[in-house]
Amino acid sequence: MALDGGSLWEGARNLADLGGLPRQDGSRTATGRVWRSGATEWMTTAGWRAATTAGLVRVVDLRNDAERGREPHHPVVDASAVSGIEVVHAPTEDPDDPRFLAECGPWLDHPLSWDPNARRYPEKFARVFTAIADSPGGPVLIHCAGGRDRTGIIVSMLLALADVEHEAIAELYADGFRGAASHQGHGLGYDPVAEQWVPTDTREWEPEELDEAIAERKPVLLECLKTADVPRYLQEAGIDAQRLTILNRLLAE
Repeated sequence: MALDGGSLWEGARNLADLGGLPRQDGSRTATGRVWRSGATEWMTTAGWRAATTAGLVRVVDLRNDAERGREPHHPVVDASAVSGIEVVHAPTEDPDDPRFLAECGPWLDHPLSWDPNARRYPEKFARVFTAIADSPGGPVLIHCAGGRDRTGIIVSMLLALADVEHEAIAELYADGFRGAASHQGHGLGYDPVAEQWVPTDTREWEPEELDEAIAERKPVLLECLKTADVPRYLQEAGIDAQRLTILNRLLAE
Protein backbone atom coordinates (compact mmCIF):
# COMPACT_ATOMS: atom_id res chain seq x y z
CA MET A 1 0.00 0.00 0.00
CA ALA A 2 2.03 2.94 -1.27
CA LEU A 3 1.54 6.23 0.51
CA ASP A 4 2.57 9.84 0.36
CA GLY A 5 5.19 9.63 3.10
CA GLY A 6 5.00 13.31 3.89
CA SER A 7 1.32 13.02 4.80
CA LEU A 8 1.81 10.04 7.13
CA TRP A 9 5.29 10.21 8.64
CA GLU A 10 6.20 13.84 8.00
CA GLY A 11 9.21 14.17 5.71
CA ALA A 12 9.39 10.47 4.83
CA ARG A 13 10.25 9.82 1.20
CA ASN A 14 8.89 6.98 -0.91
CA LEU A 15 7.15 5.44 2.08
CA ALA A 16 4.97 2.35 1.69
CA ASP A 17 3.36 -0.15 4.02
CA LEU A 18 3.83 -3.68 2.68
CA GLY A 19 0.37 -4.57 3.93
CA GLY A 20 -2.74 -5.09 1.84
CA LEU A 21 -1.05 -6.92 -1.04
CA PRO A 22 -2.78 -9.98 -2.57
CA ARG A 23 -1.33 -13.38 -1.69
CA GLN A 24 -1.59 -16.57 -3.71
CA ASP A 25 -4.15 -18.06 -1.28
CA GLY A 26 -6.55 -15.13 -1.70
CA SER A 27 -5.66 -13.38 1.57
CA ARG A 28 -3.74 -10.12 1.87
CA THR A 29 -0.54 -9.19 3.64
CA ALA A 30 -0.82 -7.77 7.13
CA THR A 31 -0.56 -4.00 7.49
CA GLY A 32 1.68 -2.09 9.84
CA ARG A 33 4.42 -4.73 10.14
CA VAL A 34 6.96 -3.85 7.45
CA TRP A 35 7.53 -0.52 5.73
CA ARG A 36 9.88 0.60 2.98
CA SER A 37 11.20 4.10 2.26
CA GLY A 38 14.02 6.22 0.97
CA ALA A 39 16.66 7.83 3.19
CA THR A 40 15.26 8.65 6.63
CA GLU A 41 17.26 11.86 7.16
CA TRP A 42 14.39 13.80 5.60
CA MET A 43 11.95 12.77 8.33
CA THR A 44 11.05 15.45 10.86
CA THR A 45 10.54 15.16 14.59
CA ALA A 46 6.80 14.90 13.96
CA GLY A 47 7.46 12.20 11.36
CA TRP A 48 9.51 10.11 13.76
CA ARG A 49 6.91 10.53 16.49
CA ALA A 50 4.27 9.27 14.06
CA ALA A 51 6.47 6.28 13.22
CA THR A 52 6.89 5.55 16.92
CA THR A 53 3.13 5.79 17.39
CA ALA A 54 2.79 3.25 14.57
CA GLY A 55 4.98 0.94 16.66
CA LEU A 56 8.25 1.21 14.72
CA VAL A 57 11.09 -0.34 16.70
CA ARG A 58 13.77 -1.15 14.12
CA VAL A 59 15.18 0.48 10.99
CA VAL A 60 17.26 -1.63 8.59
CA ASP A 61 19.51 0.74 6.64
CA LEU A 62 20.84 -0.83 3.43
CA ARG A 63 23.10 2.06 2.46
CA ASN A 64 26.88 2.06 2.31
CA ASP A 65 28.88 4.13 4.80
CA ALA A 66 29.54 6.96 2.34
CA GLU A 67 25.81 7.55 1.88
CA ARG A 68 24.92 7.92 5.53
CA GLY A 69 24.94 11.03 7.66
CA ARG A 70 22.98 14.19 8.20
CA GLU A 71 23.49 17.27 6.04
CA PRO A 72 22.71 20.92 6.89
CA HIS A 73 19.59 20.81 4.70
CA HIS A 74 18.11 17.88 6.64
CA PRO A 75 15.59 18.73 9.38
CA VAL A 76 16.82 18.81 12.96
CA VAL A 77 15.21 15.96 14.91
CA ASP A 78 14.58 15.90 18.64
CA ALA A 79 16.45 12.93 20.13
CA SER A 80 13.38 11.95 22.11
CA ALA A 81 11.49 11.31 18.87
CA VAL A 82 13.79 8.42 17.88
CA SER A 83 14.23 6.99 21.37
CA GLY A 84 13.54 3.27 21.30
CA ILE A 85 14.11 2.89 17.56
CA GLU A 86 17.17 0.77 16.76
CA VAL A 87 19.01 1.31 13.50
CA VAL A 88 20.79 -1.70 11.99
CA HIS A 89 23.29 -0.91 9.23
CA ALA A 90 23.24 -3.80 6.78
CA PRO A 91 24.56 -2.90 3.29
CA THR A 92 23.74 -5.29 0.46
CA GLU A 93 26.88 -4.53 -1.55
CA ASP A 94 30.57 -3.62 -1.33
CA PRO A 95 31.07 -0.36 -3.27
CA ASP A 96 34.84 -0.92 -3.37
CA ASP A 97 34.73 -4.45 -4.77
CA PRO A 98 35.91 -4.34 -8.42
CA ARG A 99 34.16 -7.64 -9.16
CA PHE A 100 30.84 -6.24 -7.95
CA LEU A 101 31.35 -3.03 -9.92
CA ALA A 102 32.17 -4.93 -13.11
CA GLU A 103 29.17 -7.23 -12.80
CA CYS A 104 26.52 -4.97 -11.27
CA GLY A 105 27.81 -1.42 -11.68
CA PRO A 106 26.04 -0.70 -15.00
CA TRP A 107 22.75 -2.11 -13.64
CA LEU A 108 22.38 -0.68 -10.14
CA ASP A 109 19.04 0.91 -11.03
CA HIS A 110 17.76 -2.24 -12.72
CA PRO A 111 16.63 -5.72 -11.57
CA LEU A 112 19.32 -7.13 -13.86
CA SER A 113 21.69 -6.48 -10.93
CA TRP A 114 19.61 -8.34 -8.36
CA ASP A 115 20.60 -11.94 -9.00
CA PRO A 116 24.36 -11.33 -9.36
CA ASN A 117 24.28 -9.02 -6.32
CA ALA A 118 22.57 -11.66 -4.18
CA ARG A 119 24.86 -14.45 -5.42
CA ARG A 120 27.98 -12.43 -4.69
CA TYR A 121 27.08 -11.43 -1.12
CA PRO A 122 24.92 -14.08 0.58
CA GLU A 123 26.41 -13.14 3.96
CA LYS A 124 25.27 -9.52 3.52
CA PHE A 125 21.77 -10.59 2.58
CA ALA A 126 21.72 -12.95 5.54
CA ARG A 127 22.51 -10.02 7.83
CA VAL A 128 19.61 -8.03 6.36
CA PHE A 129 17.08 -10.82 6.82
CA THR A 130 18.42 -11.65 10.28
CA ALA A 131 17.87 -8.02 11.27
CA ILE A 132 14.28 -8.21 9.99
CA ALA A 133 13.54 -11.53 11.68
CA ASP A 134 15.08 -10.44 15.00
CA SER A 135 13.16 -7.18 15.28
CA PRO A 136 12.15 -6.90 18.96
CA GLY A 137 8.41 -7.29 18.75
CA GLY A 138 7.42 -4.46 16.46
CA PRO A 139 7.29 -3.09 12.92
CA VAL A 140 10.39 -2.73 10.77
CA LEU A 141 11.34 -0.04 8.25
CA ILE A 142 13.64 -1.11 5.39
CA HIS A 143 15.33 1.63 3.40
CA CYS A 144 18.24 2.57 1.17
CA ALA A 145 18.81 5.99 -0.41
CA GLY A 146 15.83 6.17 -2.76
CA GLY A 147 13.76 3.18 -1.66
CA ARG A 148 13.94 1.71 -5.13
CA ASP A 149 16.71 -0.77 -5.92
CA ARG A 150 18.39 -2.21 -2.83
CA THR A 151 15.16 -1.80 -0.93
CA GLY A 152 13.38 -3.22 -3.96
CA ILE A 153 15.29 -6.49 -3.96
CA ILE A 154 14.94 -7.05 -0.20
CA VAL A 155 11.24 -6.16 -0.19
CA SER A 156 10.59 -8.34 -3.24
CA MET A 157 12.30 -11.31 -1.60
CA LEU A 158 10.33 -10.77 1.61
CA LEU A 159 7.06 -10.57 -0.31
CA ALA A 160 7.98 -13.72 -2.25
CA LEU A 161 8.36 -15.49 1.08
CA ALA A 162 4.83 -14.33 1.92
CA ASP A 163 3.51 -15.81 -1.36
CA VAL A 164 2.42 -12.43 -2.67
CA GLU A 165 1.23 -12.44 -6.26
CA HIS A 166 4.15 -11.62 -8.54
CA GLU A 167 2.33 -8.89 -10.41
CA ALA A 168 1.61 -7.12 -7.11
CA ILE A 169 5.31 -7.29 -6.18
CA ALA A 170 6.21 -5.82 -9.56
CA GLU A 171 3.67 -3.04 -9.12
CA LEU A 172 5.10 -2.15 -5.71
CA TYR A 173 8.56 -2.00 -7.27
CA ALA A 174 7.22 0.27 -10.03
CA ASP A 175 5.69 2.52 -7.39
CA GLY A 176 9.04 2.67 -5.60
CA PHE A 177 10.82 3.49 -8.85
CA ARG A 178 8.45 6.39 -9.46
CA GLY A 179 8.77 7.54 -5.85
CA ALA A 180 12.57 7.60 -6.02
CA ALA A 181 12.51 9.48 -9.33
CA SER A 182 10.40 12.22 -7.75
CA HIS A 183 13.28 13.16 -5.42
CA GLN A 184 16.43 14.34 -7.17
CA GLY A 185 19.88 13.52 -5.85
CA HIS A 186 18.79 10.81 -3.44
CA GLY A 187 22.01 8.79 -3.56
CA LEU A 188 25.08 7.63 -5.43
CA GLY A 189 25.36 5.55 -8.56
CA TYR A 190 28.35 3.94 -10.26
CA ASP A 191 29.51 5.38 -13.59
CA PRO A 192 31.26 2.46 -15.35
CA VAL A 193 32.82 4.76 -17.95
CA ALA A 194 34.35 7.16 -15.41
CA GLU A 195 34.84 4.25 -12.97
CA GLN A 196 33.63 6.30 -10.03
CA TRP A 197 30.58 6.86 -7.84
CA VAL A 198 28.53 9.91 -8.78
CA PRO A 199 25.29 11.54 -7.54
CA THR A 200 22.24 9.93 -9.12
CA ASP A 201 18.95 11.29 -10.42
CA THR A 202 20.12 14.88 -10.70
CA ARG A 203 17.69 15.49 -13.56
CA GLU A 204 13.92 15.37 -13.72
CA TRP A 205 12.36 12.36 -15.40
CA GLU A 206 9.78 12.98 -18.08
CA PRO A 207 6.63 10.88 -17.60
CA GLU A 208 7.30 9.00 -20.82
CA GLU A 209 10.84 8.17 -19.69
CA LEU A 210 9.56 6.77 -16.41
CA ASP A 211 6.96 4.66 -18.18
CA GLU A 212 9.58 3.28 -20.55
CA ALA A 213 12.05 2.54 -17.74
CA ILE A 214 9.44 0.68 -15.71
CA ALA A 215 8.14 -1.20 -18.76
CA GLU A 216 11.70 -2.40 -19.42
CA ARG A 217 12.34 -3.45 -15.82
CA LYS A 218 9.11 -5.19 -14.88
CA PRO A 219 9.58 -8.27 -17.13
CA VAL A 220 13.09 -8.75 -15.69
CA LEU A 221 11.72 -8.55 -12.16
CA LEU A 222 8.91 -10.98 -12.95
CA GLU A 223 11.43 -13.44 -14.39
CA CYS A 224 13.53 -13.10 -11.22
CA LEU A 225 10.49 -13.92 -9.10
CA LYS A 226 9.58 -16.86 -11.34
CA THR A 227 13.01 -18.50 -11.12
CA ALA A 228 14.12 -17.55 -7.60
CA ASP A 229 13.95 -19.97 -4.69
CA VAL A 230 14.12 -17.47 -1.84
CA PRO A 231 13.80 -19.95 1.06
CA ARG A 232 16.61 -22.10 -0.31
CA TYR A 233 18.80 -19.06 -0.95
CA LEU A 234 18.33 -17.81 2.62
CA GLN A 235 18.95 -21.25 4.10
CA GLU A 236 22.18 -21.59 2.14
CA ALA A 237 23.12 -18.04 3.20
CA GLY A 238 22.87 -19.09 6.85
CA ILE A 239 19.34 -18.18 7.93
CA ASP A 240 18.25 -20.84 10.43
CA ALA A 241 14.87 -22.60 10.40
CA GLN A 242 13.43 -20.53 13.25
CA ARG A 243 14.19 -17.20 11.57
CA LEU A 244 12.95 -18.49 8.23
CA THR A 245 9.64 -19.39 9.86
CA ILE A 246 9.40 -15.89 11.32
CA LEU A 247 10.08 -14.35 7.91
CA ASN A 248 7.51 -16.60 6.23
CA ARG A 249 4.85 -15.56 8.74
CA LEU A 250 5.82 -11.91 9.13
CA LEU A 251 3.33 -10.54 6.63
CA ALA A 252 0.64 -13.18 7.11
CA GLU A 253 -2.56 -11.87 8.63
